[in-house]
Amino acid sequence: MIFDLVCFGGPFLLGICLAAHAVREGDSRFWIAAFTYFAYCAFYLAGGREVILYLLCMFYGARSLL
Repeated sequence: MIFDLVCFGGPFLLGICLAAHAVREGDSRFWIAAFTYFAYCAFYLAGGREVILYLLCMFYGARSLL
């Protein structure tokens, strides 16, 4: 659960903040960063959670072999 909060909630919150900043300032460069965070969140919801967990477990296992 804390994994979901960090790996999904954090980027989602950053995306919302960047989108709000883009609207408030009228600067289009913040839209690109906000879209990137929202695309990551869509990847996470579409099955990226397992991919990220597998990669973390793989890195942790490789680190313990050294």
